[in-house]
Amino acid sequence: MTRRQFLMTAAASSIPFSAVAQLSPQESSVTSPPAIHPPKLKPGDSVAVIAPASPIGKPEDLTGFLDRVKALGLSPIQGPNLAKEFGFFGGTDQERADDIMWAFNNPDIKAIMPIRGGYGCTRLLHLLDFKEIKQNPKILVGYSDITALLVLIQQQTGMITYHGPVLASSKSEFADSYLKTLLFEPHQVTFLKNPVTEDENYHLRTITSGIARGTLTGGNLTILASMCGTPYQLQTKGKILFLEDVSEAPYRIDRMLTQLIHSGAMDGVKGIVTGQFAKCDPESPRPDEWLVADVIQDRLVPLKVPILSNAAFGHVKDKWTLPLGMTAELDADQKTLQLFGK
Repeated sequence: MTRRQFLMTAAASSIPFSAVAQLSPQESSVTSPPAIHPPKLKPGDSVAVIAPASPIGKPEDLTGFLDRVKALGLSPIQGPNLAKEFGFFGGTDQERADDIMWAFNNPDIKAIMPIRGGYGCTRLLHLLDFKEIKQNPKILVGYSDITALLVLIQQQTGMITYHGPVLASSKSEFADSYLKTLLFEPHQVTFLKNPVTEDENYHLRTITSGIARGTLTGGNLTILASMCGTPYQLQTKGKILFLEDVSEAPYRIDRMLTQLIHSGAMDGVKGIVTGQFAKCDPESPRPDEWLVADVIQDRLVPLKVPILSNAAFGHVKDKWTLPLGMTAELDADQKTLQLFGK
């Protein structure tokens, strides 16, 4: 079984009946909890460094992760189980969930920064205590596999979570600029702009015209598709959805978008922003071969909502930090995405 096949089935197979009874998508989608803005960071604040998905890897990698936190002017605090390994995870499901709850319940910790994505977060969702998380709001930032935590915590508690770099992300002044703006500065209107580059993948494209306003949600398409049909399914009613992925063939992108649509996860979506689908198109496509852009056109345009593509987020060096649960306005014609604070 491949990693991707395992990923698409693991969420459903690891959920006990008690969790399903406690948290059904029908019940949780009736109303959205009020937005909770975690306190902004200040220089010197303590940050929990945890591995909720894949493990550290080489010892020198940990040094780099801790230095990354220090470079942001923050103080890294290692999770109790950070050095653990279990199969291809950074510890057992319980150990990784324990580190998440330790970070939220520790009053000295002001933010939580996972070391990397990879795979594993969908396996521990049923082990989290959302009441305790809601009572102790703090910044959680990451992307890729961390999408599962970002989406579910935001949906269940109303707490703003942040889709942005993990500690293993490549150093980028562009990415750090948005990360610092969203995590340190007071709530304000923020215009998200792509980097100025000759790379056509970063040239914003209007797919469907229009303006949409709503709260942001989304992340990695593979993870969101793996959560379909579970108590943790994505909810997009009244929201602006953002999507990205890496190393997935266009037909797989099609399959996962179709799964989101048919599951009802995209019912009521107000607008869509697609990011960087890095290494997804074939290097030498046939003249009539569909690319990711063709899949987006075919699958998403029929939804009849504003769509903007090629935005700066995903498995690339230069990326935005996107706050799930924060109000945003998408103007597909002007090719802008605007964030609003309180």
